This record gives sequence, C-alpha cells and structure tokens, in this order.
Amino acid sequence: MSDTQRLDAIAKLIEKHTRKATKSKAIARKTLIKEGIYTKDGQISEEFGGPVKKNKDAA
Repeated sequence: MSDTQRLDAIAKLIEKHTRKATKSKAIARKTLIKEGIYTKDGQISEEFGGPVKKNKDAA
C-alpha cells in the first residue's frame, strides 16, 4: 500500500467516524465523553484545557 493509499484510507475512516459521532447531539456528547474530551458531568477534561483537579492527598 502506498503512502497516498494509506492516507486516503485513514481519511475515509475519519469521515466515517465523524458521520457516526455527529448523528445527534446525544451521540456527539457520548462520543466526546468516551474519548475523554469531556467529563460525565459535561465539563471539558483537564487534559483538553478544563479546570485542574486539586489532589486532596497532597499536603
């Protein structure tokens, strides 16, 4: 498989995933939570710029 064929195959997979993940607001939300972009309570996760969680064990 050439580089061009590989990139085309990857682009098609991304398109397919995007179509599935954006069929409705509910599916989009579940997808973002599953991928770790949002938390279950609807906040953006720390890794993607959300609020930093304070460690209760740290003194």
